[in-house]
Amino acid sequence: MIRRDILWKGIIEDLAEDFLHFFFSKYIDRIDFSKGLEFLDKDLERIMPEADTKRRHADKLFKAWLKDGQEQWFLVHVEVQGYPDDQFGYRMFQYYYRILDRYNKPVTAVVIYTDTNRAYHATAYRTNFLGTEQIYRFQSFVLIDHTAEELRASGNPFGFALEAARNALDIGSKDDQQLLVSKLDMMRHLLSCGLSKAKIRRLYNFITYYTAFQNLENKLKFEDEVQKITKSRKAMGLEEAILQEVKEQGIEQGIEQEKRLVVIRTYEKGLPLTDIAQIAELSVEQVEQIIQTYEAEK
Repeated sequence: MIRRDILWKGIIEDLAEDFLHFFFSKYIDRIDFSKGLEFLDKDLERIMPEADTKRRHADKLFKAWLKDGQEQWFLVHVEVQGYPDDQFGYRMFQYYYRILDRYNKPVTAVVIYTDTNRAYHATAYRTNFLGTEQIYRFQSFVLIDHTAEELRASGNPFGFALEAARNALDIGSKDDQQLLVSKLDMMRHLLSCGLSKAKIRRLYNFITYYTAFQNLENKLKFEDEVQKITKSRKAMGLEEAILQEVKEQGIEQGIEQEKRLVVIRTYEKGLPLTDIAQIAELSVEQVEQIIQTYEAEK
């Protein structure tokens, strides 16, 4: 099972422009997309090296440019929070002042809350001591406050990722058959929106792995139905085509395939072997073997 924090980091980076259109629509005309976006994840790790690695959350930091006629850029800090944390507001403030101190550039932040415990959905961090007051407010998006229909109606590709996550909040009341119906409905709509094959592939991955089927038979039904819908293996991603080949050869489906998919995807993104091994929870030797097999199949 691919961890959700990895899925969030991947989809935010893959659909970064759509992400900005979704959360910063009021200011979107001020952003100069012609200069691209630069991701600063390694800097973020250095800024908060003491972050609790036992509690997984997705965080991203990237640079964007303004259309003001000057070389003016700013930073976007994103957090996806899915568990209760009474210190979360303080952590956001820590990120803010450390990012500001490192770059001395404007910083904007947005938090996506993917859990159901509203008691921990902070929107600000405040201190007041002996006449000195500090208030740090940040934009927040509480997933449970929005319906799947509302997210779909946004017309934004990033809305598909949010819709998949919103559906996952109802998973306790759904059986595998209902999950199958829900995922196939999302895929039919995704394929009818005229998106690029690259975006379809990335959203397919997110929808597929964000909530796993409990029943292997339903997982295979989903893959088969998607292939029927697309009517062409070309419309599926490289990773899915490989998995389909494995299935046709009669090799058992399961967690090893999902780990292989993680290795292939992160390898294609250029990550070091040691990082890939850590993400996939495999040894470096196992990662090397998977990559060698993958290269031989190209």
